[in-house]
Amino acid sequence: MLRYAVGQDLAALCRLRCAVYGGSLQDAAGWLRHVAGLSNTLLLEPESGGAPTAMLAAIPVTYGLHRGIWLRGMAVQPGQAGEELLCRLTADCVRAFAASGCEFALATPRGAAAASQLERIGFQNTLPRRVVRTPIARNLLATAEFDTLTVPRLMHLRGHYQPGALELTEESLTETMTQLYRRGLTTVCSRRGYGLFYTGEDTLQFLELQADNDHSADLLLQAAAEHTGVHRAQLVLAENQTLYLGAGRRCGYGMLCFLHGKFPVRDLYFSQLL
Repeated sequence: MLRYAVGQDLAALCRLRCAVYGGSLQDAAGWLRHVAGLSNTLLLEPESGGAPTAMLAAIPVTYGLHRGIWLRGMAVQPGQAGEELLCRLTADCVRAFAASGCEFALATPRGAAAASQLERIGFQNTLPRRVVRTPIARNLLATAEFDTLTVPRLMHLRGHYQPGALELTEESLTETMTQLYRRGLTTVCSRRGYGLFYTGEDTLQFLELQADNDHSADLLLQAAAEHTGVHRAQLVLAENQTLYLGAGRRCGYGMLCFLHGKFPVRDLYFSQLL
């Protein structure tokens, strides 16, 4: 039986999320309550009752005046026919939200098999990104602020640098950033841009980097390198970002499904953080 989650389902959904994605029950509960929202989470349960067989969250997002959903947290109980169940659940979810007036759906599949299933129900690979690997030059004079970027400021800056950015609610983004900070995320910002990164053993992994130009981006990288002692970076950039044009390896990322006819999405910025 397919239905929306309610409060009594929280414990079982937390266990299912942890079984598939790892992490703590605390983080799972925070994600379900404040990022996805139980009222936006569909679950599939056996006719005889019991623990949910599968779950899928449809997080409300907006792109300008267009209303859509971001399909996240797809999970199936171990031992079940995962791809088949998720395809069925996704198709039902898309139909339900299309009927409610949503104009588009987004997804970030985990691997080729999941992407193939999404293609079967109308999703297209239209949101690529670039992965840039680069050494960072030494610059003892490069300065920036670390771990001072608030969620309202992040929302403002993202909108400034990427006017076509998908918009999450402040509550959703706050919970996302809280969990990322617990996992070791660092923010770097200056008057000319900002970045979100993890420090690896020999590489700074930037989930997001926005700046006025390449020089401003270089200064952010150099400040981060002096702060951490790590002088290599991997940058995840949207295809439409103007930083380091022509650099990096292009790869698939987001898939998009139009629910009521196509509209222009050339400037759409889609950054998955959690």
